[in-house]
Amino acid sequence: MYKIELPLLGFEDIKELEIKSLDNNFITIELNKEKNLNINLVNIDYFKEADFNFNIDDDTLEKMNIKELKDFKIFFCIVMQKPIEDSIVNLAAPILINEKEKLIGQYVLKDRIPRLFTTLSEASI
Repeated sequence: MYKIELPLLGFEDIKELEIKSLDNNFITIELNKEKNLNINLVNIDYFKEADFNFNIDDDTLEKMNIKELKDFKIFFCIVMQKPIEDSIVNLAAPILINEKEKLIGQYVLKDRIPRLFTTLSEASI
């Protein structure tokens, strides 16, 4: 069980959740098992060609107990489509996961980014 340290937008009342790994790049966070309420996520590493350059503020790093890059992984919410390459990825509010401490949270980027959304088929933003 993961503790939600920074609220997930639209799901502020949920305090804990489960994570199911689909493969090295995709996971599902299970918000409510009885209602089958899930969010699909894609690892930032999936976008090998993209240059994601943003800062995470000190308050967020402290809440998530992040001291080094190895302490966490970054994921983006994804709306699955058919074909999967057309799936829409939200770039503006990544999900941070501290696996060691079992903490999760959503961070709304304060830095200006070139695009708010992309698709899996696009190699760069």
